[in-house]
Amino acid sequence: MTISTPNEPKQGQTGGIIADILTLMRALITPVIMAVIIMGWPLPGYALLASALFIMAALTDFFDDYFGGAETAVMRKFGWFDDIADIILVIGALLAMSWVIYRAGLMNGFIAIPIILFIGKELLVGLFKGFELSNLNPVEDRLATAKNALSMMAVSVLIASPWLTAWMDSLRVSSDPYAIYNEASTFIWLIGTGLLWIAALIGLLHGLRLFQATKPIKDESPS
Repeated sequence: MTISTPNEPKQGQTGGIIADILTLMRALITPVIMAVIIMGWPLPGYALLASALFIMAALTDFFDDYFGGAETAVMRKFGWFDDIADIILVIGALLAMSWVIYRAGLMNGFIAIPIILFIGKELLVGLFKGFELSNLNPVEDRLATAKNALSMMAVSVLIASPWLTAWMDSLRVSSDPYAIYNEASTFIWLIGTGLLWIAALIGLLHGLRLFQATKPIKDESPS
């Protein structure tokens, strides 16, 4: 007899398979996004393609939970890979953009610092959780969810900033023909960078809470 758990969605085993496929797709599409960014970003055409691919990949994070339940749901074989796929997606896109920006001589502290903080925290916590997983019980909270959502939103805006800025500037030209010659709009880029700063700071707070609140699993086996 099969006993249902609270985490199991109505789709059952089929939903778990779909969820696992979507999770793996999120990681597998990351090199494609990185390649598009490195080849042509920030040209609007490449930026549009990269942002479309990134948004599609980010949406799989919602749909894998919808079809297969939480990452700990019993019907999911690769639920443990869910958070890792998120990290691969965001870090991969950030590294590709960092390379392009650096190569163009446009790297500055305003964008470099949150990238370094975000990637450094993810790698540190990832290594920590991976090394101590058998002995420790990591405590997750809403900060992790907020960090993941904000980081994906930030990277989506940053990748899309070239074509979104071009679109906004076209609107400015229609209202004021001389506006685009006076100053190019940086509004979209600043929004993306600001979101990345918030995500990085929330990530640091979550990392500190994780290290402080993670406690060894008590051995309750009979002596």
